[in-house]
Amino acid sequence: MKQKSISQNLLLIILMFFLAGCTMQEVTPEPATLSTATLAEVAEAIQEPTSTEPVLQEQTSTPEPTLTPTEAPLLDCTIAFESDRDGNWEVYRMDPNGENPLNLSNNPADDFNPAWSPDGKQIVFVSNRENDQGGGQVLYVTDFEGSAVRQLTTEGESNFPDWSNDGTMITYSHQGDIYVIPADGSGESVNLTNSPEEDSQPVWSPDSQQIAWLSGQSDDWNIFLMNADGSDPRQVTTTGGVSSVTWTIDGRLFTNWRNSGGQCSFNCVMDPDGSNIIEAGGKGEIQQYLPFWTLDGERVECASINLDGGSANEIYLVGEIFPDIFFNLTNHPANDRNPDWPATCGPRD
Repeated sequence: MKQKSISQNLLLIILMFFLAGCTMQEVTPEPATLSTATLAEVAEAIQEPTSTEPVLQEQTSTPEPTLTPTEAPLLDCTIAFESDRDGNWEVYRMDPNGENPLNLSNNPADDFNPAWSPDGKQIVFVSNRENDQGGGQVLYVTDFEGSAVRQLTTEGESNFPDWSNDGTMITYSHQGDIYVIPADGSGESVNLTNSPEEDSQPVWSPDSQQIAWLSGQSDDWNIFLMNADGSDPRQVTTTGGVSSVTWTIDGRLFTNWRNSGGQCSFNCVMDPDGSNIIEAGGKGEIQQYLPFWTLDGERVECASINLDGGSANEIYLVGEIFPDIFFNLTNHPANDRNPDWPATCGPRD
């Protein structure tokens, strides 16, 4: 009985080992074989995690960009002026401090009333030199060195050229009317006023959209204004006594006006419609309306003045930075007058 029990127990143990082996075989799967596409997907999943958490990367230093200087200098205040130091009127240029004067026109005829292009590369001026039409007082354009002179207009008795601030057009007076012409000479001149009145001294507004000019008689001018194409002409002053007009840097009108009715003594500033007339002040104060900058970046006034009561004018810088208020730029016994400088003169901001 006991032996039978032992035999039965031994058989039961063998059966358990057999069943255990079968169970382990069933729960241990064969290794799966992955397809090529599945491997690619796994690699992509590893390289591009789908988690929305930011991935920290190693910080590397980025070199600062190299700043290159602009082509234009900070100041472009070269002065053009007319001088009779050679026995006739010639167009000169000089540095903002009066140094390095250079005769740009260099012709036996009279050359005068220079006006800079906005970019400071060309000058338009008036000359009565000989030309294919036999002469006459017409407009010419020269480069910065005076080496390339070209005739711009053909109408005689032309005067007072002024360059639009966008550099495309030049306005001038001719036989009592105001004209415009493309600055590059690519088109014909156009009469904008075509009136029986005497029209003179046209000047462009800073935005090149309007032209102011003087109309009337040489001793009794009034200021007029029109659009750049000649449309909408309107009268700004009515009492006469105006001797000049130009635009301030903020788009108002600066004028020498002796019949202002007490609104200003002589140097006057007003809005383009003739309102808000104020006193512009005297020498040294006009710099806030018609500024010029020294090589050191100081804001002053540049003007042609006769200080000693003689017959000759000199070109001065005027401002409190000078010990005697006035600084003589030309310092020459001849007449030096009508200074002009590029519209880009001054700080680039």
